[in-house]
Amino acid sequence: MRKLLGEHGFATEEFQDTCSMIYKHMSNRDYTPVAMSPVMKQGNMKRRLVDDGQNTLLLGRQCVVSAYTYWEEHLRIEIGKALGVLKPDARANEETREILNRHVVSDFWGDMRHIRNSIVHANGVAIDEVKKCQIMKWFAPGDRIDLPHDRMRSIFLLMGKYRNDLHQMSLPKRSFRVPLEPTK
Repeated sequence: MRKLLGEHGFATEEFQDTCSMIYKHMSNRDYTPVAMSPVMKQGNMKRRLVDDGQNTLLLGRQCVVSAYTYWEEHLRIEIGKALGVLKPDARANEETREILNRHVVSDFWGDMRHIRNSIVHANGVAIDEVKKCQIMKWFAPGDRIDLPHDRMRSIFLLMGKYRNDLHQMSLPKRSFRVPLEPTK
């Protein structure tokens, strides 16, 4: 647009950031993203897309909610079955939840629960339970739950560590003794 307008006063980036743009012109498809107007100011769009901008923070919250849902509705139940504390045909219900709360617990997933509940039930504002977080001590009650790149990287690394811990649990215990004296 600036090339087209040349040296005209409307050719500045600052002015263009105040101009409306239509998603159709950006993507060659006519659609309206959920909960957004089909028209947005160019400056607003640029701010959404910067590193750790609104799009990043929204995606981070969605990742936490999705990952915790998978843990609670599937993975945790499968771990309970593998440990033998749940029957092979166990499904998500109150009885299963009570057993899991006693036998399949994790500081990481407990922290994720408090962060997820803040996102889902308090519109992204940290609830009092975030004080119970053992690993991800990033928020105080009342803080906005923002998960920029560095925090999401930490979450994914912690998920990987949890996966490695599960693998370690699946291996047989080894017992060995270190000889007191070198053998000849």
